[in-house]
Amino acid sequence: MTSLPESRPPGGQPSGKGTRLRASFGGLVVPVAIIGAIAAFETARTTDASREVFFNISTPWLMYFVFVLSTAVIVGAFVQRARIWRLGKPRPVLNNFGARLTNLLTAGAGTSRVKNDRYAGVMHGLIYTSFIGLFIVTLLLALDDYLPLIFGSDAEHAFLKGGVYLAYSLAGDILGVMGLVGIGMAVYRRYISPPDKLTWDKRPSEDAIIVGLLGVVLFTGILVEGLRIGGDEIPAGNESWSKWSPAGWLVAKIFGGVSESALLDFHVGFWWFHVVGAFVLLALMGVTKFRHILLAPLNAFFKRPATPLYLAPMGDIEALIEEGAGLGAGRLQDFTWKELFDADTCVRCGRCTEVCPAYTAGQPLSPMALIQDLKTYMNHAGPLLIGGKDPETELAEPLVGGYVKDETLWACRTCGACMQECPVLIEHVPSIVDMRRYLVMEQARVPATAQAALQNIEQRGHPWRGTQLTRETWIEQLQAEGIEVPMFDGTQDYLYWVGCSGALVERNVPITQSVVRLLIQAGTSFGVLGQSETCNGDPARRLGNEFLYATMAQTNAETFNELGVRRVITACPHCFNTFKNEYPDFGGRYEVTHHADFLQLLVAKGALKPKEMNGQTVTFHDSCYIGRGNGIYDSPREVLESIPGMKLVEMPRNRERGMCCGAGGGNMWQEEAGTRVNHLRAAEAANTGASIVATACPFCIQMFDDGIPAIQPDEEKRTIKAYDIAELLEVSVKPAAMAVQDGAVEVPPGVA
Repeated sequence: MTSLPESRPPGGQPSGKGTRLRASFGGLVVPVAIIGAIAAFETARTTDASREVFFNISTPWLMYFVFVLSTAVIVGAFVQRARIWRLGKPRPVLNNFGARLTNLLTAGAGTSRVKNDRYAGVMHGLIYTSFIGLFIVTLLLALDDYLPLIFGSDAEHAFLKGGVYLAYSLAGDILGVMGLVGIGMAVYRRYISPPDKLTWDKRPSEDAIIVGLLGVVLFTGILVEGLRIGGDEIPAGNESWSKWSPAGWLVAKIFGGVSESALLDFHVGFWWFHVVGAFVLLALMGVTKFRHILLAPLNAFFKRPATPLYLAPMGDIEALIEEGAGLGAGRLQDFTWKELFDADTCVRCGRCTEVCPAYTAGQPLSPMALIQDLKTYMNHAGPLLIGGKDPETELAEPLVGGYVKDETLWACRTCGACMQECPVLIEHVPSIVDMRRYLVMEQARVPATAQAALQNIEQRGHPWRGTQLTRETWIEQLQAEGIEVPMFDGTQDYLYWVGCSGALVERNVPITQSVVRLLIQAGTSFGVLGQSETCNGDPARRLGNEFLYATMAQTNAETFNELGVRRVITACPHCFNTFKNEYPDFGGRYEVTHHADFLQLLVAKGALKPKEMNGQTVTFHDSCYIGRGNGIYDSPREVLESIPGMKLVEMPRNRERGMCCGAGGGNMWQEEAGTRVNHLRAAEAANTGASIVATACPFCIQMFDDGIPAIQPDEEKRTIKAYDIAELLEVSVKPAAMAVQDGAVEVPPGVA
């Protein structure tokens, strides 16, 4: 078979998509022009198209009375809620205005997070677009009616006539049908095939009223339009106009056998039913979760633009004690007004609980239930406070320990998964930590193992009770190998912050040593503090002892500043997050780099050259505090992918939707009720078929080292091991790196 020669443009290159695009475009011009001409002709025939605003309604003024009642309910309800919000402490919301405005437009008004659940995203998109669109349609109708009156014109319409009116009618019908399709999807999802998360806090009456009334209003809107068309527009010989309202025209055809007078009588009745229903629906905005249509965009604006896992300082704690102010949040007025606003914004969608590692493991925490419990307390305590009464004496139980149980607060990993998923941008973690602060600093109700860690931090400068290592043990081991670790004296470019786990936990010492060997091999100018290093305070802060954290942060920041520290490298995501995002509140402003980013930079520059590691299959676990907390997802994967022969596979939950290892929020030092979170995550890693689970966090390594033996007790049949990316990179860059088979990676020095 002879093939035709390929057409080539000048230069001899094969013709590409450009030629095909031009041909397709040319082929579209003629039919589009024909359609446009027909549309123009049809529009020209309907230049008089319009309709009376209050057609067939003899007492339209009654509508304004209903409108005033509806508005009064909405305003009254919001004023009442605002009085409760104002009971909270101040929180600035006008700083970083540009970032806040972006949040409002994208995550708020743009509902960008809703689509994370695909079905719900389509459903919500249809209903939301219909609601907003029909609001604009109604607003345009009002302007069309009132503008001539305002400007003293005799014209019946300002702009809704002819082609503009017909396009307006078509848009209104399309929006109404879209809304009904969305309502149908909502009914199916909520009542026919509901996902588990919609059954955790069912309130059938409220949900049915909102969904049902919205559907009734949309349906009666189309019905009223059809009755008007059938009773007036078609009999008047203007059916060509009617077809621009296809849904209404279809209704008119269905009732084609009914007399005009009967249609007009039905029109009046259903018009009032539709109008009253619409205003009742708006009134519900003030007293049900339907209020989120206003609160969600506002909450997006109010949300702190800072790093998601940032915690704000409490201020001068000694001054608070002298003033008799509460430490932490044990009363309504101890929360910020934004935290109270969060509780009213919640729509009980269950997305936060669905991704919560504690809830997944069967532990006593549901972020959604916690927010709803806080809201219930608001509803009970708020009116009492406004009325001058004390909720502590009037209510049967307190907020913390009563409405919200202690064990609920201690089960939180502060991983931020709930905040990542929340479509209305509620910030759960700061409220949880505020209540922990109350438990620790006001009530001294702390789990025994957590209290032991806090005491160890206070007395010894680290949380690892019983460790036999010192902060220089790892240095002495390297010296025995002939490697001298430089002490930081202010002349080096970087301070390498080892951290408590990197120096004092036996499993993490080899990771620290791998990082140091790589830094030395790459010629990096760095130094360490050795015995002068102490805990940066992060465990104390997440466990609720803000006073201890503030003391350590202030001391460390002063030490860093005296030493002339400008740049910090650390292998601990918790230290990284604390130095980068929270130390600036204490005068410590540094350029902080996580070792994943730094190693990736060294590889990219050619300072480190990975060699072959044949047949390795690795899955990467995202640490919450560098992933969700700081957006570091690519660099650790790029380090792994830079190693020739290494194959990267992903766990089902990865990147911003990755699952916590279970150690966060101080749970490294707490006993767990229910299934251990790290066992679930270890099983997920093993199920990928990878022989290595890599991470970039010392806490995560410890949790995997505990979890893997639990899910694969037989050591001989164990299929997966946990390593830090630095350990794997060091093996690969060795001058004589071994080419090993899957499951038999060379064990870095010191790793059992």
